[in-house]
Amino acid sequence: MPSLTPGVDIEPDLKPMRSQEASAGLEHQLGNVTAVSVRYVHKQLDRSIEDTGYLTPAGDEGYVIANPGEGITELAFVNPTVNLPKAKRDYDAVEFMFDKRYSSNWSLRATYLWSRLYGNYPGLSESDENGRTDPNTGRLYDYPLMMFKQDGTPNYGPLPTDRPHQVKVQAIYTAKFGTTFGVNEYLQSGIPITRELGVLPTSNYPVQYLGRGSDGRTDPFIQTDLYVQHDFKVGGRRAVQLQLNVLNLFNTRNVNNVFTTYQQFDGITFDQAAFYNGQLNFDQLIQQQAITKDPRFLMANGFQAPIQARFGVKFVF
Repeated sequence: MPSLTPGVDIEPDLKPMRSQEASAGLEHQLGNVTAVSVRYVHKQLDRSIEDTGYLTPAGDEGYVIANPGEGITELAFVNPTVNLPKAKRDYDAVEFMFDKRYSSNWSLRATYLWSRLYGNYPGLSESDENGRTDPNTGRLYDYPLMMFKQDGTPNYGPLPTDRPHQVKVQAIYTAKFGTTFGVNEYLQSGIPITRELGVLPTSNYPVQYLGRGSDGRTDPFIQTDLYVQHDFKVGGRRAVQLQLNVLNLFNTRNVNNVFTTYQQFDGITFDQAAFYNGQLNFDQLIQQQAITKDPRFLMANGFQAPIQARFGVKFVF
């Protein structure tokens, strides 16, 4: 990296963020109230803006607002010469749907979605950091080697909100005695679990040294929601409407987040040329440098919300 003034600068040739999206679909009517459809969506990020970091000779952190991998941030390291990976965020999805519109006292909509969210850039929501709300200034790209694995290759893989399989079913039925029942069913793949290790104390830059998705996925997300409604006529068009809405009917308590930082205190130090030459094994360095493992490492630290029930009364006139 070229010598820059400590603090935050803006690259003179900064270009705006850019993304593309394409979609196509087909729908076929099976009958008066039923239809099936299929839809394909592709989204890609062409260019990002991030505070791209470096260390000054005094060991302070400095930053430049830039397009990572372009202009003055083109190189991650000089000897050996290694390019800084550009931001990559590709989304592909195919959705199949069956829809039976409300008639004969019932309706049904069911969808299956296969998708893939892949790259090295989790997006402006900073989902690598559990949703930190600092668009364009998160921890990503704060130091070049954060964008690589321990073998010196770019760290591409499933991004934190990737859920390859999703099934959603919505059904409504009105009984002869006037009560309406609605059920929503959700089944989704778990999200990737990616371990991180702090490097270069005291900055302790988080490096996903084994790659994205290194430790499998969280539990699948499964939830059933129930809605019940009944109207009591009180004269003319007036009615008293009773409602019951239950979220997570079966009180499913699946894990939806895991603590992924290895070290409890400071992380490891190493020769950066050896890192970019793929000559390091971080597990060995952990042992050699007696790094203390955080007791929370790979333990669940987030769970599905418990059952919630809401009762409502509405006067209709």
